[in-house]
Amino acid sequence: MKNFLKKLLAGAVLVTTALSSFACAGKKDPNAGKATLYVYSFTKGFGDEWLKSLIADYEALHVNTEINGKKGIHIEPTAVGEDAGDIANRDEVIYFLEQQDYYQLMASTRIADITDAVKGENPYDAAGRTLEDKMFDDQKAYFGRTINGETRYFAYPHYLTTFGIVYDVELFDSMGYYFADGYDPAGDLQFKFLGSFGGKKTAGPDGEYNTSDDGLPTTYEEFLWLCDYISGAHNPLLWTGQFRDSYLMHFINALATDYNGYEQTRLNYTFNGTATNLGTIVDGVFVEDAEDTVIDGENGAELARQAGKYYAMKFYEDLYKKTYINEKSDSLFGDKYDQYKAQEDFLIKATKRNAMLLEGNWWNEEATPVFENTSVGKPELSKQNRKLGWMPLPKANADMVDGSSTLYDIYYPLCVMKNGLDANSWEYKYAIDFIQFANSDAQLAKFTQITGTTKALKYELTPDQYKGLSCFGKSFYDHVQKSKIVFPYDNNLLFANNQKSFQSLDWGQGSPLYKSKVDGCQDVCVVSAIRKGTATAAQWFSGMHSYFVNHPSVQWKKSK
Repeated sequence: MKNFLKKLLAGAVLVTTALSSFACAGKKDPNAGKATLYVYSFTKGFGDEWLKSLIADYEALHVNTEINGKKGIHIEPTAVGEDAGDIANRDEVIYFLEQQDYYQLMASTRIADITDAVKGENPYDAAGRTLEDKMFDDQKAYFGRTINGETRYFAYPHYLTTFGIVYDVELFDSMGYYFADGYDPAGDLQFKFLGSFGGKKTAGPDGEYNTSDDGLPTTYEEFLWLCDYISGAHNPLLWTGQFRDSYLMHFINALATDYNGYEQTRLNYTFNGTATNLGTIVDGVFVEDAEDTVIDGENGAELARQAGKYYAMKFYEDLYKKTYINEKSDSLFGDKYDQYKAQEDFLIKATKRNAMLLEGNWWNEEATPVFENTSVGKPELSKQNRKLGWMPLPKANADMVDGSSTLYDIYYPLCVMKNGLDANSWEYKYAIDFIQFANSDAQLAKFTQITGTTKALKYELTPDQYKGLSCFGKSFYDHVQKSKIVFPYDNNLLFANNQKSFQSLDWGQGSPLYKSKVDGCQDVCVVSAIRKGTATAAQWFSGMHSYFVNHPSVQWKKSK
């Protein structure tokens, strides 16, 4: 991740008079005489390359725009991997943020109404679509606030943040780490895979032959077989040890979301609907309730008994029991083994390579320095040319393999504008314009091409734009296009008053969605409990219901 520092300029929120002095090298400031807008961007994960490209394109568009005797617009960025803090005391006008409570931002009156950008006429869409048209329904319900009978917006969605499995396509190709079509489930491990034998791949998770996921594991059992098979020559799986609890909880929650599906996962935020897969542990086995349960908020604690949450934790427990996993304490569970080292080890072609990496979709941009260092004189190792892919998550059993996929958006990314601008000023006009430009189809496509990921919006690439993606970019884009996305928020009061209690992660405190009360266990996270042997997945799951029924901060009330 590259950060570049903001130049310290005197002025208030916006500076309309640019510098006219010369730099120390004697060259005139190229932005002298231009009107200036300040923009802030949080850069951990997704970096700043997309922002640099966006700014360059916007400045080029307005190179001849005249404003109050000035010619041209300059966007002055602050792109850092630190939280913006109190934006009321900052100079930037537009903010690209994540991990923010939208309702708290609104209540603080620190953010401005940007309805003109979201619902207003869009000069960057020939088909006449507004930015609101690119939003998903759940986003509209959450970000749209009814004021005097009209829907108003004070924020707009930003990038998509989700978690999963990255795999080395080249390694899989060369070693035949794909399931062989028609393999015998009861047969020897080596004969389940193409290996050195060759042949035809299985149809893979989507159930269709001749697609990019052919031969990839479809079930938890197949994934564990794959890890077993790979372990004979390479390391199957890698993740950061320093942030193991956080990353592995992301992984568990991603599995649970995919198991439960869109509608059932959304109940954790709407608290309004019918839960169809609740159950309890009986003699160490999950037993589903005989009848469905109507959720109305007062009984929201019942959602701690969702099947997907148990099976996701049980899958991790089964994975942890593998010797090639639990013995790698120096990396997978080492406090000094951060995500950057894990990315480096995954990308470097060592003798014993790492086949798969548990990571967020942002990893591709975060690992830019590694790509650059390893590809010197070797263009085939560059981010654009390296053959890497995003693996569809396996299902709990073969009956669930139907080609569907449900993703979970983790970090609440959004774009806001600082409050206080005069709606009749040029600053307001071009701040609104910049937000619309940043979310034009052309800029959304550039974001995807640069980062290998997507914005959390509805848009499609043209064939030429798609062709320009890296192998990983194509793989991730294809998967998103075929998936449903759970945005972990809603507009009901139960959620609004308890947002932190319903988040998927609280750094250092495990996951608020997976809290549990188990006798004799003081761990805050099921990942650490399983590793220490203080609780099994079944025990942790059983204790989750007890915890949520008597939640220390949530007062269960009807949500509607």
